[in-house]
Amino acid sequence: MTYNTFLNLFKQFMLLFTIIIVSVSCDRSTEKKPFSGDITILPSPKEISETSSQVFLLAQSEMYSSNADVKPLLEIFQEEIHDLTGVNLEISEEKNKNTDVLFEIDTKLAKEEYHVNIHKIIEITGGSYQALAMARTTLLQLATTQDGLLGFPMLTIKDYPDASYRGLMIDLARGWHPMASIKKFIKMASFYKSNYVHLHFTDYQSYTLPSYKYSKLSTPERSYSFEELEELEAYSQARGVTIIPEIDIPGHSSPLVEKYPEIFAIKDVKENPWIINMGNEETYEAIEVLISELMTVFKASPYFHIGGDEAIFYKVTDDPTVKAYMKKHQLGDDVHELYRHFIVRLNEIVKKHDKQMCVWEGFRREGNIEIPKDIIVFEFETNRYLPNHLVEDGYTVVNTSWKPLYVVNQKKWEPKTIYNWNMWRWENWFAKAPSIVPIQLKETPLVIGAQMCSWEQQDKLEIPSLRKRLPALNERIWNTTKKVSYDAFMKYLKVTDKQLSVLINDSRQDSLLLGYNFKKEKN
Repeated sequence: MTYNTFLNLFKQFMLLFTIIIVSVSCDRSTEKKPFSGDITILPSPKEISETSSQVFLLAQSEMYSSNADVKPLLEIFQEEIHDLTGVNLEISEEKNKNTDVLFEIDTKLAKEEYHVNIHKIIEITGGSYQALAMARTTLLQLATTQDGLLGFPMLTIKDYPDASYRGLMIDLARGWHPMASIKKFIKMASFYKSNYVHLHFTDYQSYTLPSYKYSKLSTPERSYSFEELEELEAYSQARGVTIIPEIDIPGHSSPLVEKYPEIFAIKDVKENPWIINMGNEETYEAIEVLISELMTVFKASPYFHIGGDEAIFYKVTDDPTVKAYMKKHQLGDDVHELYRHFIVRLNEIVKKHDKQMCVWEGFRREGNIEIPKDIIVFEFETNRYLPNHLVEDGYTVVNTSWKPLYVVNQKKWEPKTIYNWNMWRWENWFAKAPSIVPIQLKETPLVIGAQMCSWEQQDKLEIPSLRKRLPALNERIWNTTKKVSYDAFMKYLKVTDKQLSVLINDSRQDSLLLGYNFKKEKN
């Protein structure tokens, strides 16, 4: 081989080598670095395999999903990552060499199961849109920045909840809450992987819902329009949260009685203006209209809540219409049989709209008319039907134990008390309640989850009082067997709470938190 031939071959080799190097470097849009920080994810994931490295996305990195339905979630994640880190992560219309974050639905996974694989790139798979929405909050909690670059620890996660129902209830009827605040509650619920936000729309104080046919029901300056509710439904669904609407009947119903007495009032309305007339056919027709109107908005919810608690039956059976109705339906003269009949009829109305009916604990175990087992009972004070009896009798139950899951101004409990509770336990602070001595059930699939309930609070109190209590509940129902110690949980919460402050633009805290546990009312 001559020298010139060798030189030409060498030049060709170097050119090829340069092309390969440039090509490889152009495909590389992530960078690996050492990692020695803490992993702070709430609720704690079921399975996690960590490494001592982290991956950083470079300026050209993009995210992508082959499923067009996932695009709204990518846009939300893009906005949230920017809020948290200041980094702009672009969305790609097609998969390419810069696609470093992938969100994909894998129907082989369970509906609420998701997997996170972070190595050279970030791959997120979930059994549904909702699962991907929960995976995104895990990514938000993992996100770091260094020199203006967005980074994530290299790890693998397989995660899913133990409880299928993880709820937050907000009382919108007693204290006015603007739509902007409700969106904050949904953001917070989504961030900590609650899948339901239950909105208590009606009570004695106001009727906050719109109606086309019964427009007088809407309380002036304290009600929402159909357009606002439709926007809220879309907002919550995009974040993997389902809204459960509630119209509280037959009790807690004075706005209905006041505005349409010809339909809803009993004869002695001045002595009992709080209950609707369960013996008037027009009452059932009107309720069906109200439910139908709402179902055009809250299409995603599998549930509709009718309240059903604390009905005041005084003078009900003195009404001539009620007497005739009870005679026609062979209900005898016990008002509780009329009430049970009412629940059965409402269940049929709700089922006509392909929803499952939910009720607060309100009906008794004893009674001639059988309450159907296809309803869900939200058991809270244990005064009428004990939770162990509900389970023995085959009812599906959501645990809404007064203690420690209620947040009612100063009636609330610290995160440690909530963390030491479990999904099959009911307690109460009221001395005459059966659960003043805690009622502990054995584990049963009939208890499908739990819900934190905020009652009677002004809007300004909601975020401070819920932001460190809701995560404690969700940790204990996502993982019904404790995954981490309380001290570790609080360490993680300190980190995630700072992130929440940024995401909802609200850093207000509760002055009654650590060490505060309500005991009893002062005389």
